[in-house]
Amino acid sequence: MIEMVQGVVLRSEECNEFDKRLTLYTKEFGKFKAKLVGVKKSASKLRGLTLPFVECRFQIYLHGTPRAGVRDPGRVVTGEILKEFPFLQDHWEKVVDAYKVCEILEMLTQPFYPNLKEYELFISTLSHLAETQFPTLVRCRFTLLLLKILGYSLGHHPVWRAYSSDEKELFKKLRAWDSKAELLSKDEICRIEYLTENYLSLYLSKPLKTEIFQKKISLSGV
Repeated sequence: MIEMVQGVVLRSEECNEFDKRLTLYTKEFGKFKAKLVGVKKSASKLRGLTLPFVECRFQIYLHGTPRAGVRDPGRVVTGEILKEFPFLQDHWEKVVDAYKVCEILEMLTQPFYPNLKEYELFISTLSHLAETQFPTLVRCRFTLLLLKILGYSLGHHPVWRAYSSDEKELFKKLRAWDSKAELLSKDEICRIEYLTENYLSLYLSKPLKTEIFQKKISLSGV
C-alpha cells in the first residue's frame, strides 16, 4: 500500500551499490525502515531525502501490513523537503548532539508505534538545537521529556530521592529554561549532562554509538 508520511531520517545505511536503507521517524507511523532505491546514482533527484536533520514528506510503499514492514522494509517512492535546520550543520557540538537525539529516539521507541507528542518533541528539539548556544542542555531536556512520555519520568523513579537538593534544583532550572538564556554555569551544565546520561543508561540496552565515537575523537586529540 502507498502511504504519504511526514518525518525525519534517524539513520541512513549503505544497502548496496546504489541503494540506501533509511530509518525514519514519522508522524503517522512512528519509527520504521524504508529502502530508497537508486539514490546513489548520479542522476538521482532524491538525495535530499537521505539527509539528517531535515523534515520531509515521503511517499512510501509498505509491503503488506505495517507490522510486516519491521522485517520487510518499505520503499520510498518519492518525496519533498519540508523544513531544514541549516545552522545545525555549521557547529560540531550541535551536530553531535543532534545525532545523539536521533539515536536516543531510535533506541527507545518501537517500530510502528506513532506518538504525536514524541514527534512534536523531536521536531521542536531540532529547531531549538539549531538556534541555541547550549545544545547539551537542549539534548538533556529532550532526553528527560522523551523518557517522561514513555512512562519513565525521573521524578517518579527512586533515583530522584537519592539526588541532593542542589541536584534537584538543577533539574528544576532545566525545566524552566527557555533554550536561549544563560541560566547555568559550565559546571552546572556538566553536572546535568552527567546525571541525565546516567539515568538514560538505565533504559538503554547498549551505549550510544555517538558517545563512543565522541570519546574516540577526544582520545585522539582531534
